[in-house]
Amino acid sequence: MDRNIFKSRSVGTHLTSGVSNTVYTCPSNYTAHVELLFVSNLGSGNKTVLIKWHDAYNNVDYAIVGGYVISAFSYLKLDGSYLTLNAGDYLTVTSEAGSTMDCTITVEEYYDPTSRQ
Repeated sequence: MDRNIFKSRSVGTHLTSGVSNTVYTCPSNYTAHVELLFVSNLGSGNKTVLIKWHDAYNNVDYAIVGGYVISAFSYLKLDGSYLTLNAGDYLTVTSEAGSTMDCTITVEEYYDPTSRQ
């Protein structure tokens, strides 16, 4: 299979407030490039959000965004740079307790049988 072939996909999640929500997991035998991530605050109050990357190979979490305040009826948009995920890596989003938020992520998945997990 040609390793330069990729498929784009978007995944949406209604976030459960106050807990860590897994919004995307890179499948086995793939490497994924995160192209775009939106977190939308659907409520009338300002609320915080935490976004983490879990490195499955090393079993370590890294904060990408920590305690960012999203204004009422606004959003956080992450684009313009790559975050590369290997097989088994995942992204989590934790919205502040009592918030109403959605998350949408778009990735390019590349077939990569050597992707570590």
